Amino acid sequence: MAEKETDDIRLAILEEKLVNMTEVISKLDVTIEKLSDLSVNVSRMLAVHEEKLDFARETAAETAKDIQDLEKKFTEKLEKTKTRVASIERRVWIGIGIFSVVAFVFTTPVGTKMFHIDGKPAIMHTVK
Repeated sequence: MAEKETDDIRLAILEEKLVNMTEVISKLDVTIEKLSDLSVNVSRMLAVHEEKLDFARETAAETAKDIQDLEKKFTEKLEKTKTRVASIERRVWIGIGIFSVVAFVFTTPVGTKMFHIDGKPAIMHTVK
């Protein structure tokens, strides 16, 4: 009979351990479900961030292209402006040269003789 009591005690201990193991296993199941949900949520979040990164890359590429286009237009306009300034500068120097020649001709003795008849300006001279 002592043997039967020992077996009953052992059985009671095993049943207690089984109940404890069942609780642990059920807690593990809940934890695994939560981890699965967390994994799904992290995957979704990563997908959203990847989309945002792709959009940012596309936007950056478009911005870089726009900057290159603007730089090209700016360079073209700068070259046109340089050409116009050089042309205007050339005209100014030609005008200064012509003015200097005319002033020189009118102020030298040869020029005054050319444009004066008998000491009077040629324009004022009466034709006979």
